Amino acid sequence: MSDKYRSLKYYTLFAFFVIGVVTVLIGQVLPVLATRLQLNDAESGTLLLAQFAGSAFGTLIIGRLARRQGFVVTTLVGLAAMIGGLPGLNFGEFYLCWLAIFVYGAGLGMTIPAINLLTIEMTPAPMQSSSINLINFAWGVGAICSQPFVAGVSDGKSLVSVTVILVAALAVVAVCFFFAARDLPHQRVNTTEFIQSPIWRRPSAWLFILFGFFVIGIESGLGGWLTTYSESIKDAGHSLNATVVFFSFLVFGRGLAAFVARRLSENVLLSICSVTLLIGIFLIVFDERLALVGAATAGLGTSAIFPTNMVRFTKAFGTTATQRAMPLFISGICGAALLSWLTGLVSTRYGSLRLGLGVLLISAVFVVILHSAIALTFRTSPETDV
Repeated sequence: MSDKYRSLKYYTLFAFFVIGVVTVLIGQVLPVLATRLQLNDAESGTLLLAQFAGSAFGTLIIGRLARRQGFVVTTLVGLAAMIGGLPGLNFGEFYLCWLAIFVYGAGLGMTIPAINLLTIEMTPAPMQSSSINLINFAWGVGAICSQPFVAGVSDGKSLVSVTVILVAALAVVAVCFFFAARDLPHQRVNTTEFIQSPIWRRPSAWLFILFGFFVIGIESGLGGWLTTYSESIKDAGHSLNATVVFFSFLVFGRGLAAFVARRLSENVLLSICSVTLLIGIFLIVFDERLALVGAATAGLGTSAIFPTNMVRFTKAFGTTATQRAMPLFISGICGAALLSWLTGLVSTRYGSLRLGLGVLLISAVFVVILHSAIALTFRTSPETDV
């Protein structure tokens, strides 16, 4: 790896840390926004929907942008959208706040796929699983820091300080990527290969679409609702925030996966993680006294699923698969939007957020089933491509 690409690797780690804070931010500020805007759980869920709708929009945009300008410039555009949207969390009108969340969600929809795919393209095949788990480890560290950051900076009523600090951090990231874009040649997607790679004409490829839908939906649903759930079960004697526990073990799992992925095939690693995720969500839903144990187990289970599945996808469909991976991100965003919203809807309908989280438990069952189907269809190993 050249010195320029080595510097870009460090930029992606820092970028994903900040992006991790921003990605789960809405779940941490939801109680503040709900109080200020006088929202119930179903209405609060529409704010989560705004972020995911924006992310879907951003992901739809980057296909053409990446083909013309490369993943680095695409990341820059996404960072600009986040810088422009975050201050809107301080608006006092619901529709303005919703729109602002949509805008910075669009930025997330551009940057997360772009940086993931850039990392896969920059990394030699034997190290791809390790590298992509490492940058997602950085994302997880940011996600862990999100709740303590909001709690420490916000006074529980105003989010001005929170947004100012995050905008400043994103500006630093943007400067780093600006110099990277200036010094590196454009990494345009090969249009001929893009057209001649009919991945999505194969019915078996759609298993990845469904798998991503439920995996990202579960991760986003837990990140969006666990803080609210923690506040509703304080009487159960929990002093820790379930969101912090969830993301702490998610980060630990991704750090561990960066080393374990060198020894296990993608299918074996994903089998372990999928079952662990199912057990964790079952514990959360089964008994509120086990919520923290369940959050820890679920975090460990979900930790390596998304990044490892991305590598499995590229091995299953060849070196040009990164150029056709946008449907995976779009399906994940749709899953995040629908499952997060549906959790809030069920909670409001039946008066219990624990029942609402049952939506994620059912989704975890589908994750195990779909993983098994993919593993039987596509067999990969750390050393060889399929």
